[in-house]
Amino acid sequence: MAEVCAVWPGTEPARSVLALLDDLVRLVSRRTGSPVEGAVHAQRRGADWLIASAGDRLTRTGAAADGAGPWRDAVGTGAPLVLPDLRDAAGPAAGPWRAAALRAGFRSVLAIPAPLNRGGTAALTLYLDEPGPCDPEVVRRASGFAGEMASLIELHSTIPARDPVLPEAEAARLTRASVDHAVGVLMEVRGCDEDEARHVLDVLRASQGRTLEAVAASVVRRAVRPGGRGGLGGGAAKAARRS
Repeated sequence: MAEVCAVWPGTEPARSVLALLDDLVRLVSRRTGSPVEGAVHAQRRGADWLIASAGDRLTRTGAAADGAGPWRDAVGTGAPLVLPDLRDAAGPAAGPWRAAALRAGFRSVLAIPAPLNRGGTAALTLYLDEPGPCDPEVVRRASGFAGEMASLIELHSTIPARDPVLPEAEAARLTRASVDHAVGVLMEVRGCDEDEARHVLDVLRASQGRTLEAVAASVVRRAVRPGGRGGLGGGAAKAARRS
């Protein structure tokens, strides 16, 4: 299963996008009579981000963090993807994520792409328990919400983070995500590719004598604070440039 980088829960744009997603999930559930769960992703500068997800089953099965999910098909075509019955093995529904979705109890999917003005695409995905309930009105309403979510992602384009208070086990699980987060911020701020961003983190770690996780957190804070955007600061920045 391909994975995507996760934005810290409770930070922006995750918090605002999740509020919209919760509203949409309730709206679609009322209209269709089906339980609904959902996720929002963003693809930018070659990096994939899970912005927010709503639903216990999506979280438990890891389906929201699957980089090969239906959201990628919608981003690829640039058009809404409606899969009325996941039990039908034909067409896009035959992707590797389908079996996991079926095991979780989902029977239909709606994925909506939403372009980001500064490059890249956001995508909204809804998973429904009942087959075939996504009529044109549901698609229209979901498309409107997807556009609003894309605007929020644009507003917080650097995807800033704060240090959350997490249980030890949860903090350990998200260690890799924190490093990936810093890589994404460096790619955004410096306009570099993933390999260069990871190299910068390694150079800073060696020059500062700190853990990679501590360096990653520091890089994110410096990148998103007022006046700190684009700068790594002091001798560490010079060392990174020399390398």
